[in-house]
Amino acid sequence: MNVGHRNAALRAYLRRFVPVMLIYAVLVFAAPYAIWAWRPEGPFLWAIAVLPALPIIGVFWIIARYILELTDEYLRMLEVRKALVATAFALSIASIWGFLEIYADVPHLPAFFVPVFWFAGLGVGSIVNLVLEQGGEA
Repeated sequence: MNVGHRNAALRAYLRRFVPVMLIYAVLVFAAPYAIWAWRPEGPFLWAIAVLPALPIIGVFWIIARYILELTDEYLRMLEVRKALVATAFALSIASIWGFLEIYADVPHLPAFFVPVFWFAGLGVGSIVNLVLEQGGEA
């Protein structure tokens, strides 16, 4: 396991991730304020409403770059497995909640929660990796 390459990839990941998340934090508050203050309509409203999603899209690209920049195949496999677990986790929750909305009259959950579930799923994927590593399976 080449720790130097992982550290280089991790440093690059953090150099990209931190500014993008700072931009996200600003846009999450700025977009609704701009909509409230300017009362835009049509495409201008849509453009403002979409702004907070752009850094999230950027984070997906940043994670993909991190995986590609890992030179150790084993570490790369762990990150890919983590992302697959996160995907299964988020899509499972979205599917279950969708059926609950249709058949059990639970409150509607906005679609922007799916990436939130995916990011939480990365934590679940980390736990899966840890459990499999301790059990001797990879």
